[in-house]
Amino acid sequence: MRRYELVGRRDIRLVTDAPVPEPGPGQVLVRVRSCSVCNRSDLAYYHYYGLREHCATGCYGHEIAGVVEATGPGVTRVTTGQRVFVRTPLTSGYAEYALAREIAVGALPDGIPYEQGSILQLLPLAVHATRGIRLGDRVAILGQGPVGQMALRMAVRRGAAHVAVADLDEWRLERSRLAGADAVHRVDGGSDRLAAIGEDFAARGEEFDVAIDAVGTPTTLNACVGLVRQNGLVVMLGTHHVDTHVTVDLVTWERKGLRVHSSAEPVDTARADSLAVAERLLRHGHETLRLPDLYTHTYALDELPKAMELLSASRSLYPDADRAPFDGPPPETLKVAIVP
Repeated sequence: MRRYELVGRRDIRLVTDAPVPEPGPGQVLVRVRSCSVCNRSDLAYYHYYGLREHCATGCYGHEIAGVVEATGPGVTRVTTGQRVFVRTPLTSGYAEYALAREIAVGALPDGIPYEQGSILQLLPLAVHATRGIRLGDRVAILGQGPVGQMALRMAVRRGAAHVAVADLDEWRLERSRLAGADAVHRVDGGSDRLAAIGEDFAARGEEFDVAIDAVGTPTTLNACVGLVRQNGLVVMLGTHHVDTHVTVDLVTWERKGLRVHSSAEPVDTARADSLAVAERLLRHGHETLRLPDLYTHTYALDELPKAMELLSASRSLYPDADRAPFDGPPPETLKVAIVP
């Protein structure tokens, strides 16, 4: 089969005779119909391979939708021929076939095209990340890339009374408005401008109950600390792939008595719970997720280098404190699907 492999920094190579994986116990072989590019992990692995240790260990190409080709012993939840999306595979989805554990495979409704289905890798992630939002909460989300957009959708579904979002790009913010954001703020990325998001609330003696960092930089994480109320919740949803060490003011955290959690699902029970919720949401009104608003480009498998070039024109790939050749994300771009 054909498969792209990340072999070095900014070096991906197409292998045309890779063996098709054999599913073992509890594993599922998926014929890939779409693999969307992760705007953070895949790009960070591509640009920082050899510079950051974790960039050589993650799965490059992990957002998959397709059809179950075969199952290993003990698999009971999915069957051959079933349409599925994959939460985190064992092998790259930039290929004609990919291997995954059954616990990472979710049912894909017939009404969702595969190119949009591969985006659903973000849904259980957002389900888990927003678990601390309560009915009536006031929520701020910094970053309206794909993961921030999905977090917005989940915050609305969980009954947040007010959701304010911020991003560098007005085009993305327009999609946030359509998805239910009560307030949108275009910022230049500086901490002072991000802190200004809460000025209207602060003037009325109010603060946010929950602040979600959907970018993953020192600036956005510390801005979230400034936005939340006493005993508020800070959620680390964006992945700190580039700035892996972040300095925080622990005195401020202590004075505010902040709660914090990440989007990581450290055990299989958490992964299974998030996936089960995601499947229920898809069965009962996937239209509210507005997946077509998140999907912007399609490339053939052979064109993966072109897709990486498009998405690499992004400010988020550079350390927070460094000058960068880009002021924001690629224009009018969210999710890019790679179709074998």
